[in-house]
Amino acid sequence: MSAKDFAGRTVAQHVEAFTSGKVSARDLIEGVLERTKKAEPFNPIATLDAEGARAAADALDARRKRGTGFGKLAGVPVSAKDLILTKGLRTAFASLTMKDNVPTIDADAIAQWRAADAVLFAKTTTPEFGHKVLTDSRLHGVTRNPWNREHTSGGSSGGAAVSIALGLGPIAMSTDGAGSGRIPAACCGIYGLKATVGRVPHEVPPDQFGQLTYLGVMARHPTDLGAGLASMSRGHRDDPWTAAIGRTPFAWPENTGEHPIAGKRVTVIRRMTGGYLDPDTEARLDAALAFLDKQGAHIKEMDGREVDWKLDVARIVLRANQIERFADILKNRRDELDPSFAKTLDEGDAVDAVMLRRALADRTTAYKSVQRLFADADLLLTPTVATPAPLATQDQFKPLVVDGKPLGDLRAAWYTYTIPFNMTGHPAISIPFGRSRAGLPIGIHFVAPWYEEAHLIRLAEAFDAETGASAEFPPGFAAGA
Repeated sequence: MSAKDFAGRTVAQHVEAFTSGKVSARDLIEGVLERTKKAEPFNPIATLDAEGARAAADALDARRKRGTGFGKLAGVPVSAKDLILTKGLRTAFASLTMKDNVPTIDADAIAQWRAADAVLFAKTTTPEFGHKVLTDSRLHGVTRNPWNREHTSGGSSGGAAVSIALGLGPIAMSTDGAGSGRIPAACCGIYGLKATVGRVPHEVPPDQFGQLTYLGVMARHPTDLGAGLASMSRGHRDDPWTAAIGRTPFAWPENTGEHPIAGKRVTVIRRMTGGYLDPDTEARLDAALAFLDKQGAHIKEMDGREVDWKLDVARIVLRANQIERFADILKNRRDELDPSFAKTLDEGDAVDAVMLRRALADRTTAYKSVQRLFADADLLLTPTVATPAPLATQDQFKPLVVDGKPLGDLRAAWYTYTIPFNMTGHPAISIPFGRSRAGLPIGIHFVAPWYEEAHLIRLAEAFDAETGASAEFPPGFAAGA
């Protein structure tokens, strides 16, 4: 079969080309598989399923010959993070302890994408059990930034972000526990969406009521966030948060006729805690404000120190959940774990009942604090991270260093902006908005009230029309290159 390079085209363009008979699903997959070979130096793929993808594509082509109907992702090549269960395809969680794990079921979101006739071709890289915001593991190695291999892709959905940046399919499924989808999106110059809690079923984790992790979508085109979300948002009986929304999936496209910027009240928070903000990042934030102002937004700024974000709450809850899940592995197989993951579990082991009880109460406090901000705002705007992507050698437990100056703990110095909204459930998006003087992507971060994902996607479309970010590829990876 011939390979068709559809890199840079939207989900809708893939579907139309396949369903109209202009191109076969097999040709689309062969094009993506060719690109995965070029992408190998950046290491975005944990497990490639070339034969499984070809078989699924051939089945779609056979159905088309029979004249049957198709789902909304028909023929679209997709990937999923190596933390998400995929039936019959290795899900190793980037861990030597799970290197031979082949699930017998799909996560429901994956099942929904398959039912929509997407073609899953790969699992993407992540740190071990997604424990940090950098992407490297003993099992899969280091995943590198597509704009500069000396820098990190961000994490923990680093492989998904790199795949989208390099044109390996139009959408990828990510996870986001403290910014794990939005952070690498910013580092790699693509769009990353974390939906409202319960919008996408995440029925696998053992703590359904207290979890902070979301399944999300990454894309090159903002509208494809909507296409991906619409095809993974049917509720599931084992995820109680989905019951709050009901069984009706997210609808896309949604056109209310309302401008996503004009007349909107935007509260800008440059610094969550008064820490360092990279000058290039701040300059791009100022440029975003100028664009919003020109489009008719009502902008006000506030000092992030006026809000007690309860940033440590997320760490305590996450660590408590992690040690509950992985205590046996820590005890019996510690020598097989990445040292940073073992240290993370040690932090969880130190969480006592008093700490956890206070953290659970503080999560409600954080939610109410954010709700008060939306009393006179339609959107919150922050940087996604405080600096462009650090070096690929950055250690999760060592200070972030800029121009030879240590800025403090990576969590406190780099990614304070994303953490609160995993606790509070609010939808958030990272939007690519230019690059630093060194050529690294810079992202800006919008947060909306619950269930306002469509507004965030339309907002991203407005920014993309201004920047053309969806058409930008790292060197050597442009469509047809």
